[in-house]
Amino acid sequence: ICTLIVGYPLSFALSRAKGLALSLILICIVIPYFTSVVVRTYAWMVLLGRNGVINQFLLWTGLIDQPLSLMYNRLGVVIGMTYVLLPYMVLTLFGAMKAVDMRLLLAAEGMGAKPLAVFTKVFFPLTLHGVMAGSLIVFILAIGFFITPALMGGTGDIMMARLIEREIE
Repeated sequence: ICTLIVGYPLSFALSRAKGLALSLILICIVIPYFTSVVVRTYAWMVLLGRNGVINQFLLWTGLIDQPLSLMYNRLGVVIGMTYVLLPYMVLTLFGAMKAVDMRLLLAAEGMGAKPLAVFTKVFFPLTLHGVMAGSLIVFILAIGFFITPALMGGTGDIMMARLIEREIE
């Protein structure tokens, strides 16, 4: 769900971008995949740790009095897994959104539909197959995910792959 919430607007921006903006957004989505999952997970651990960049920034600005618990719990696992699985959702949705005929949206606007109605009654239903496909891909990959939940999750927050690994031992 988090991957869909973050990925849908990103995919929409990507599908409407042209030229250099399109290239930059695609590079930002694809380049991290040339880095190991372990390295990306450790980068998130540096950001989210008790003495990590995010907590230090929040302490420095005075927004919090003590560090937040952003790691070794479900929140850390969700953040890490969302980041790692985001390109699968974005690229799937991008394909679905790119295939939508913009004349249909213009026709809906011409018929007097407000922007929210154009989105909910025209655009979203036309991209629903992309939502379903992206969600299925992310779900299947998330079930077998091992490294990020093992490094960022707590002892009480066991994912499927870790449970299988524990039972095999």
